[in-house]
Amino acid sequence: MKKRLSFALVTALLLVGLMACSSEDEGNATSDAGSSGELSGEVTMWTASLAGEPFDSYFADLEAAFEEMHPEVDVIIEDIPQNEIEQKVLTSLTGDDVPDVVNLAPRYMINIAAQGGLLELNDLVSEEVQNSYLEGPFEAGYFEEDLYALPWYLTTTVSWYNNDHFEQAGITETPQTTQEIYDTAKAITDATGKPSYYQIINQGDTVIEKMISIANGEPIVEEGKALLTENEEILEFFTLTQKMYEEGIMPQENAEGSFSTAQELFMANNVSLLESGVTFLGPIESGAPDVYNAAKAGQPLNALDAPMNVAVMNFSIPSKTDNPDAAVALAEFVTNAENQLEFAKVAGTVLPSTTESLEDEYFTNPGDSPKALGMLEASTSLERSKVLIPPVENSSELYEIVKMAFVKNIQGDITPEEALQEITEKWDASFEKAGLTPTF
Repeated sequence: MKKRLSFALVTALLLVGLMACSSEDEGNATSDAGSSGELSGEVTMWTASLAGEPFDSYFADLEAAFEEMHPEVDVIIEDIPQNEIEQKVLTSLTGDDVPDVVNLAPRYMINIAAQGGLLELNDLVSEEVQNSYLEGPFEAGYFEEDLYALPWYLTTTVSWYNNDHFEQAGITETPQTTQEIYDTAKAITDATGKPSYYQIINQGDTVIEKMISIANGEPIVEEGKALLTENEEILEFFTLTQKMYEEGIMPQENAEGSFSTAQELFMANNVSLLESGVTFLGPIESGAPDVYNAAKAGQPLNALDAPMNVAVMNFSIPSKTDNPDAAVALAEFVTNAENQLEFAKVAGTVLPSTTESLEDEYFTNPGDSPKALGMLEASTSLERSKVLIPPVENSSELYEIVKMAFVKNIQGDITPEEALQEITEKWDASFEKAGLTPTF
């Protein structure tokens, strides 16, 4: 049995009536199968922001294949915008028109499960099926002690670098420590006369993930108390990023820190080294083919055993489903190794969450294009990937605190020690106010 991941969080606005419905539905749940045990009836699956080709054809084939296996089942697949799907599920649970299988990110899954809106899958999914998934992504389907989701497709981090700039600077390996990042980036900047390293900030989440990776297994929060000021490696990261920004090794635009800005700078040969997912190369392939051809992928810029973040998309089953047996069977079918491998090929930039899929030649011998090598490195890093930041209800506040402190730090407005102290004090206050005691 997989290790279960327990999140200590309190979700506001619990829907007592909804929980009652959930308990009643789970207690009275009956299969639409006849006496022969064959599945029957209608089962509706919601996907999240996957409308249009090539996905329409993929799901049409998937639907046909499942219905051929189960002739008495009618599968209906609908696509819902990602930013609407959580609320649509919650709204549906207050009535009778409820989907049977839903594509949810872990943060949405946690919130809906906390409100009694999802079916517990502990005893509905066999141990064999549970063990077919990678452990880190599979653990993302737990809320407290119960399983509420099966993992589907994934994205994780790799390093991207401009090999022309590496050769110009005489660099032959990607760095694995913060000091090595500094030394590598400085050599490239000295050789090219341009900034070379970019730390994606986004909402602050990527900096938190970086800090967790740097801590390499040591918690940065324990029972709701931040431990950042005690970690020398994290202090070094804040110290050297401030130094790189001051010395022009990081571009001035890094204070904005977005993914799209990183793409623009890399495309213009104004950044040479960073960390991101395989999707990073998308516009570069068409917009700057020379830069695309010079792009190489490597392992993330950390120790090779450091934990890495994985973004997981799951499938869950609403607790008020009218057809739980068919819903479970469909969720298992969509997430089996064969179908996950085919979906990864169709999507082109995502990874499957089953071990068997990753053993296919598509991942083990993908070719030598920059994107193919990125997929190879990403699939390798999956072995040490998991959801690093639990989806606690105050996560957006935690992100903003780190973003503000990190930007002030690289711009030299505060010292690295002051930045970590600021994050510590504000995180502790945020956890206390929300009544949360997570460890991560």
